[in-house]
Amino acid sequence: MKDIKTLATDIVRELEDNKIIDVEVYDLTDRSSVADFHIVSTADNMLQLESVRNYVIDLMDKSEVALKNPLEKWEGGWALLDFGDIIVHILLSERRSFYNLDNLLDYKNSISNEFKNVSNGS
Repeated sequence: MKDIKTLATDIVRELEDNKIIDVEVYDLTDRSSVADFHIVSTADNMLQLESVRNYVIDLMDKSEVALKNPLEKWEGGWALLDFGDIIVHILLSERRSFYNLDNLLDYKNSISNEFKNVSNGS
């Protein structure tokens, strides 16, 4: 299996390739026993959110990383994908503003610059 940072990079690439915006990666390795990385991102609409959710699940399946939270019917503009050491949040813009996860996760822990433009290979 790939290391956690490589998996996170793969997820960020998948999100960016599918036009998901405002992708932020938070390193909580020393601050959380739940997950090492939280990836928070914004989808333009529910159709995009659902498709990218499925793409990320397929990507992680290919890397032999199972989704920890059950696939159940959901709605409401927030997809939370728990892959153990990596948790991915894909939200509609209004949900992201309302829940303010970036503030909760503490923007100072953002390491997004390490992941910028990964889809361009830079």
